[in-house]
This record gives sequence, C-alpha cells and structure tokens, in this order.
Amino acid sequence: MPQPPDERRASRFDRPAQRPGRSADRADRTKNRDADAGVGGRDRPRPPLPGGGRPDGGRDRDDRGSRPTYAPRDRTRAGPHLSGVDARDRLPRHESGAPPQDWVTGVHAVLALLERAPRRVVQVLLWSNDGRIEAQVQAAAQAARVGVVRRDPPAFDDPANPQGVAVQVTEFQYADLDAVVPPQGCADGAIYLVLDSITDPRNLGAILRSAAFFGVQAVIIPQDRAAGVTPVVERIARGATAIVPVVRVVNLARTLEILQQRGVFVVGTGLEPSSVELGGYTFTPITALVLGAEGGGLRPLVRRKCDEIVRLSGSSDMQSLNVSAFATLALHLVRAQHPSLAARRSDE
Repeated sequence: MPQPPDERRASRFDRPAQRPGRSADRADRTKNRDADAGVGGRDRPRPPLPGGGRPDGGRDRDDRGSRPTYAPRDRTRAGPHLSGVDARDRLPRHESGAPPQDWVTGVHAVLALLERAPRRVVQVLLWSNDGRIEAQVQAAAQAARVGVVRRDPPAFDDPANPQGVAVQVTEFQYADLDAVVPPQGCADGAIYLVLDSITDPRNLGAILRSAAFFGVQAVIIPQDRAAGVTPVVERIARGATAIVPVVRVVNLARTLEILQQRGVFVVGTGLEPSSVELGGYTFTPITALVLGAEGGGLRPLVRRKCDEIVRLSGSSDMQSLNVSAFATLALHLVRAQHPSLAARRSDE
C-alpha cells in the first residue's frame, strides 16, 4: 500500500553523499578543504619547502632560467651545390653516394639511351668539363629533343671517378617473349641468353653488356628471386639495355619449353663430369644458353628442361668463374662459330 508523502522512506539517491561511488566521508573532506582554502578552494598559499621547488620534487616555472632562441628555419634555401639551378633539378642527397632511383649516370649509358631509347629520357644533367663529352651529349640530346641542364657536380657524383653526365629516365619496359622469339620460328644465327637466379645487379649489368657486344637477340630473366633492370644495372651495362631486349617471365622452366617448341636448342651450364666440355662443343644456329647463379648453379627443374649441359674445366684450385666472366667466354665461342650473329644484330 503506498505511503503518505511525509511518511515515505527516503531513497538512497536523495542524499548526494550516498550516490554510487561517493561516500559520506569523501563529501565531508571536500567541504572541509573548501572551507580552509577560502573562496574557490584553490587560493590557499602553499607552505615553503626547503630549497624551494614543488612538493613533487620538480622546479617552479620561474626557476627554469632563460631559454635560448633559434632563428626560423629557411625552407626555401637551397644548398651551395644547388645555387642557381632550376627547381626541377633539386635532387635529394644520398648518404651512400648513390643517385636517385630514376637516374642513370655515365657517358656511354647516357648516349645509348639518348640514341636508342629517347622516349625514356626526361632530362639530362651535364657537369663535365670535357669539351668532347659535352659536344656529344649536346648533339645527342638535341637529336632526341631532350633538354640539357648545365650544373655543378651533384651530391652523388664520385670525385674519384666523375661521371660528368646523368639522365632522368622513366621505368624500364621489358620486352614481350613473342616479339623476340617468333611463334613461327627463328632465323638462323639467333642466340638467346637465359639467366636463372642471378641476384647481383652488377653481374646482370655486366652480362647485358657482353650480350650487346656479341649480338645476342634477347636476354630472358625470371620475375622472382632474381635481379631486375634498375638504374644500377643500366649504368653497369653502359647502355646495353637500350640495345638488347630483356624479357621477364614468371616461369623459367615453362619458358624453356616454349623456346624448344619454336625451334630453339637449349644448352645449360654445370659442373657435372658427364657434361660436355665447352671448348669442344658445337652450338646450333639457334641456341639458348642458360646460365645459373654462382654457387647454386641451375635449379633442378630448369636443368632438366635443357637439351644439353656443358661445362668449363679449370684448375684444381679454382673450379668455376664469375657468371659474367663465363657468359663473356661462352658468347665469344658462339660468335666464333657463327660470325653472322654480330652482322645480323648490327643490321637491326
């Protein structure tokens, strides 16, 4: 039965001190603190501490002393090596001395790109004091309709081996397999170079340079676990990437099967005693030479796809060569057996 208002039991929420989470003792302590501190409860002076400072052991803000002032940073100022240079030429400094990722350095690489792949060249930087080099670069850039920026040596230039010139390039475009190995068959004198798991960019650049020198039709590399064509490779290759097509495939073993179906004889390399000695081997007019990485050599599946395995015997103290040196020697033997190989490349 409802009780009259004057006889109703007080609820536990009617008194602030009895609200959940707040005890009566806490309310009393708050009231006493505010009474001692005066109006506002925060104007009560603190007792002095020995030696000054705050109760928590820190120092008051007035005891910090004067703070040093710094001049505002000038974000528009260029370094002394960039003074008087167009804004588009402000290149980042690299602690390692390497050029930015989209720049290729070196006279031979620059001239080859301007002459054979001008669409990849964005601009040319020139700081060489050699009049002959300057004339060659200016003439090649004019023919390619590419601008030349004359400047001081950039941060990535090597004083011990100055490059003198660099070009900014777009991303390297790999060739299509059907374009370099026609499905209807290849003409006699076609030599292809297949690289299995070559991870060192310098080795890849040196191999591409040898391939261009000996007139190789194309170089085929795998997409995974292998070096690709980068500005470092292009600099080492000294312009070979603008001469020799480079094909990048997903499955190297399957690619060898495609080459065989199109009339290409696949020759791998190894150190097995049962393999044929390279010095006495006769290459067919249409050959793909497969080179493996140093140490591991060809992968088992790639090796099984080869029609023949050749080896190069050395002394008992040294059984193998650097892969780029082996490629140079092998391509020299191929060219000696097929002199028309270099002539066909020069006519293309």
